[in-house]
Amino acid sequence: MLELFDIPTLINSYGYIGIFIIVFLESGIFFALPGDSLLFTAGLFASAFGLHLYILIPLIFVATFLGGITGYEIGVKLELLKQFKFFRKIMKPEHIQKAHDFFEKHGRMAILLCRFVPIVRTFTPIVAGVGKMNYVSFLKYSFIGSILWSTTVTLLGFFLGRSFPVIKDYLHVVVVLIVLVSVLPMVFEFIENRRKKS
Repeated sequence: MLELFDIPTLINSYGYIGIFIIVFLESGIFFALPGDSLLFTAGLFASAFGLHLYILIPLIFVATFLGGITGYEIGVKLELLKQFKFFRKIMKPEHIQKAHDFFEKHGRMAILLCRFVPIVRTFTPIVAGVGKMNYVSFLKYSFIGSILWSTTVTLLGFFLGRSFPVIKDYLHVVVVLIVLVSVLPMVFEFIENRRKKS
C-alpha cells in the first residue's frame, strides 16, 4: 500500500497500466489515491525517463473520464440501497432532492472544476448520480474537465522537467508540495466557513 504513495517507484514498477488504474479509481471510486501528484510526476518522467506524452495524456484522459462515469453509475445504483432501513436513514428523500437541485443549478461547473480538487473529484460524480444530474450534461462537462485536468497537470510536470532537469532529483519533495497545493482550496473553504459561523 505504501508503494501507492511512492509515486516514482509506482511509475517505474507498473508504468502506463499502473497510472491508468490509479487515475481511474481516484476519479470516481476511491479517494485515498494520488491524483495531481501522479499526473505531475508522470509528466516529469515523460520529460526525463522515457514515458511518451502522446500515450500518457490520452491514457489519463480515458481513465479520468471512465472513472467519472463509473462514479456516476455508482451514485445512481445507491438508490437501490433505500430498501434497507439503515440506508433509508442516510439517503432521505429531502437530501436526494437537495443534491438534484444543486446539480440542476450548479452541476456543470461542479463537474468541470471538481477534477482539480482532491477527494472532491472522487465524490462529485457519485453525488451527481445520486442527485440524478442530467446525464448528457454530466458527460459533456466531465469530458471537458477530464481533458483539462489530464492535459494541464501532466504538461506542467513535463515542461518543468524540461526547463529544470534538476527537479527530478527532488521528486519526493515536489510530490509533497503538489499534495499541499492541491488541498489548499479545501483548507481555505473550511476556514471561510468557520469564519462565517463565528
